[in-house]
Amino acid sequence: MTLSRSVNAQKAVKLDFQVSAVCSMCEERIEKALDVKGIKMADYNLENGHLEVVYNPKVLSEEQVHQIVADAGHDTEKIKASDEVYNALHDCCKYRENSVKKCED
Repeated sequence: MTLSRSVNAQKAVKLDFQVSAVCSMCEERIEKALDVKGIKMADYNLENGHLEVVYNPKVLSEEQVHQIVADAGHDTEKIKASDEVYNALHDCCKYRENSVKKCED
């Protein structure tokens, strides 16, 4: 479920959506990918799999936010990462088809 609402006078929008990931390397990758113009804050909660993003809708659309995460190799509620990008993830970061291996963080 996606939640959108205004959070300040600059008309930033807050999203909270599910993202597939399994380890701290995934968390870092997701948050780093969202360090782009138009995104004011991104925080991935590994325990519950939810990503909270505050962004400027004049710069990015909600779909573009999902696409950024998918381009980093992680499926979202709306966009699945390409197999090519997913397959390039470290083995312990693979979350599909019961392929999860323990990371050595």
